[in-house]
Amino acid sequence: MLGLVTIGQTPRPDFEMAFREYGPGVEFRIVGVLDGMSTDDIAELESESGVYPLHMLLADGSTADIQLDTLAPLVEDRMRALVSDGAHAVGLLCTGRFPRFEIGVPVLDPGSLLPAIAGAIAPSRRVGVVTPIESQIDIVKEIWEGDGFSVTVAVDSPYHEGGIKAAAAVMVDARPEVVILDCMGLGPGYRDEFARLSGVPAIAAQTLLAKVAGEVAGGLS
Repeated sequence: MLGLVTIGQTPRPDFEMAFREYGPGVEFRIVGVLDGMSTDDIAELESESGVYPLHMLLADGSTADIQLDTLAPLVEDRMRALVSDGAHAVGLLCTGRFPRFEIGVPVLDPGSLLPAIAGAIAPSRRVGVVTPIESQIDIVKEIWEGDGFSVTVAVDSPYHEGGIKAAAAVMVDARPEVVILDCMGLGPGYRDEFARLSGVPAIAAQTLLAKVAGEVAGGLS
């Protein structure tokens, strides 16, 4: 079984669709870090301060922004529970740069996969990054520059419509070699439209992780 952890709440039919397409025959289970939490519980988590907020979808269609440091131990708890239930590998459905999770099985982490892929296909290391909220701009820029990239950051949330044209226009002007859609909610439909509008190839973390997970989980099943 492939375990999958989203930082918000389930259900996530968009994630289910991606993993069914790229991992046919692979049994998977998606759990949410915030599953079962009340509105007050989530508001308390949101109130904690920090420099790296993560943007997530809740079951009622609303969103929350919670610090990575606050979420990290909760993510690890969900991962360990999946391993206890028989998961042979666990995928993290978030592109945030979490610390390495040592849980006894492979952890598929988009935060590690994306810069590796970007470096392989962008020899000049000029990349664009689309992040979902403005409060991530500074930390995302710092992280990608720390990875050795020259980065242009644009903002668009998958959960609030209307921002794709403005984000694509940023990349039209900057002309990076590739654009990283640095949020798991930005799926293949968004990727294709973004590439059309910007004229720059784009990589969706959602489908990238699903493809890698299909390879890994297929080999373990």
